[in-house]
Amino acid sequence: MIGTIKGISGNHIWIETRTTVMLPIDTEVDIDIKEHKERRSLNANAYFHKLCDELRQKLRISFAACKNQLITSYGQIEYIGEVPATIKTNIEPEKMREQETLHCMPISVEDDEGVFWYRVYRGTHTYDTKEMSILIDGTIAECKEQGIETMTPNELERLKGYERYHQ
Repeated sequence: MIGTIKGISGNHIWIETRTTVMLPIDTEVDIDIKEHKERRSLNANAYFHKLCDELRQKLRISFAACKNQLITSYGQIEYIGEVPATIKTNIEPEKMREQETLHCMPISVEDDEGVFWYRVYRGTHTYDTKEMSILIDGTIAECKEQGIETMTPNELERLKGYERYHQ
């Protein structure tokens, strides 16, 4: 449910919501309040994946490897509370970069044990518009380095939400 804080009185907060919820008087409820962020648009996500596919063809690598490279270069780190998420595994970096649903960057290796430490990055489905625009900007820069044609700035502005954060 999305709402707006309209006032504070003592230890009470008045929140105006877009949805009416009817509950009996004295019903206990659990409420989670966090700052609202605009979600990235599906058009922006589709454009990222299109560029990723073109880049992987040019570089002759897999889609998963290309996407992981872009996300770990320009994407958002996964946090557990205030701490960046890391994993410890025996999966080698060459195999880890081929993972479709897990985006990780190697940060340490324990050679004698064959153990690798990775920093975990969030999937693009969790990005807001600002985070997605950072990822797209980095992806565009990588594509331009490879001579891949990208959208003009005006075309990029048409991607819903992108123009608010593109600089």
